[in-house]
Amino acid sequence: MTSDTANRNSEIYRILLVDDEPAFLRLCSDWLAGSGYHVATAVDADQAVTRYTDNDFDLVLLDLAMPPSMNPQDGLELVRRFERSPVIVLTGHAQRELALQAVEFGAWDFLAKPIDPAMLGVVVQRALEKQSLVAENQRLRRELDEQTHSDNLGIIGASLSVQQLRNLISRIAPSNINIIIGGPSGTGKELVARAIHHCSHRAASPFVPVNCGAISDTLFESEFFGHVKGSFTGATTDRPGLIASADGGTLFLDEIGDMPSSMQVKLLRFLQEGSFSPVGSDCQLKADVRVVTATHHDLPSLIREQSFREDLYYRIKGAEIKIPPLSERVEDIPLLSNHFLAKFAGSSIKGFDADALDWLLQQPWNGNIRELENCIESAIAMCNGATHITRSHLMMEFEEVAQPISKPNGLAAQLADMEKRLIVAALDQHQQNRSQAAIALGISRPGLLKKMTRFGLR
Repeated sequence: MTSDTANRNSEIYRILLVDDEPAFLRLCSDWLAGSGYHVATAVDADQAVTRYTDNDFDLVLLDLAMPPSMNPQDGLELVRRFERSPVIVLTGHAQRELALQAVEFGAWDFLAKPIDPAMLGVVVQRALEKQSLVAENQRLRRELDEQTHSDNLGIIGASLSVQQLRNLISRIAPSNINIIIGGPSGTGKELVARAIHHCSHRAASPFVPVNCGAISDTLFESEFFGHVKGSFTGATTDRPGLIASADGGTLFLDEIGDMPSSMQVKLLRFLQEGSFSPVGSDCQLKADVRVVTATHHDLPSLIREQSFREDLYYRIKGAEIKIPPLSERVEDIPLLSNHFLAKFAGSSIKGFDADALDWLLQQPWNGNIRELENCIESAIAMCNGATHITRSHLMMEFEEVAQPISKPNGLAAQLADMEKRLIVAALDQHQQNRSQAAIALGISRPGLLKKMTRFGLR
């Protein structure tokens, strides 16, 4: 294992190493400790169970047949006992069938002795990365449960169309069927995808979202399938792809219509066979992934234009969900507006006056829920201590955008251009988080929102 691996790992990762060979225990412990892991050892099943019960381990390395008197089936039962942690079983070359049995019992992977330190490092790292991703998704799921009522799936609205949407999600989520989510931009397609995952039997496994329109054509294959060290310039380590990260869970492909044709073929092959090869590797890996896709495009039209594969379309379209635009669920606007008010202002602003709500109900909301959210956030920034949001607070951003900005000349133009570029750079650096960008720029968040409006960055 390399020093690069050691730098990436942290001593918070705790590994239990179970083997009856003292020399191997010492050697393997040194390898793992050299990569920054904290290692505890056990020489038999009883000691292993005791240590596992008394401590929290992120990973278990387990020899399936330790003492000569130990029945291999007992080793398989140990795999089940260590259910809180991923288990990597260690076997001799003659015990491959036993190792495969262990995987069926729930082991994450297996390694044959004699152990290659480099391979050990890769397998351990991948197991811990997946475990971390599972833990993060479990945390996010708990937060979602705390922030939303279990009966509305986090989808806010009382209109008939939203009730039908929630009912449809509840019916199709428990199955393994692939799903296409359609609807205009800004309607909440990722929120629906998360609700589907949340209601499925995969809820405790990873939910991995990816925007197909944000990945360059040259990186698609590596991003999806991963790569091995040395497969291309810059590939200094093995790296699992999105599909491997989503194993057991849900892969959400947003804007699937923007996926290049060359990648459509490879995605189709994975969906048909359930296996894939990382870039630079001949090894076939398997992954159990449910694919949920979303698009604002009309995919049948793209098929007629020969920019989207018809066979892929029918492979991902097990079921289809259409999200209505906000203009078709006007009765939900007050609920959504108050939700965003509580989200951004807490209890500092009591609500909207009647004139403000009337104005909100009259708008077309071409940008749908995302546009409404931005409008409420901007209105809060314009309140300046008011207890209620008024029509003038809501209209202020629209008026500023509508007013033509006279083009400054000379130094003023250069300063304005520099200020705009600094704001764009700060937003990019902080993944569009406006609060963090404002701190980095040394201005208030309301001040940043006003400047973004002025420069047309909203």
